[in-house]
Amino acid sequence: MKIISIYVLFAVLTLTLIVIIDVMSGISLPASIHSLATVFATTTMQEGICITIFLLLPFIQVAVHATKDRHSRRKPS
Repeated sequence: MKIISIYVLFAVLTLTLIVIIDVMSGISLPASIHSLATVFATTTMQEGICITIFLLLPFIQVAVHATKDRHSRRKPS
């Protein structure tokens, strides 16, 4: 679960940095947030699939690691 929290922290920090840079350059806060929304609204289906896969990778990694730990505990070495 630590890795998921790190990914979420990085995502929040990245979006915050983008918004702060926009505000410092003179764009209003609502306009900056709206520009982020329009970026994701104009993605194609293939781009959306790639984004979804990369967003799900941390969860898949945690699930695989938990499954391996569970199986290694059941088998005596």
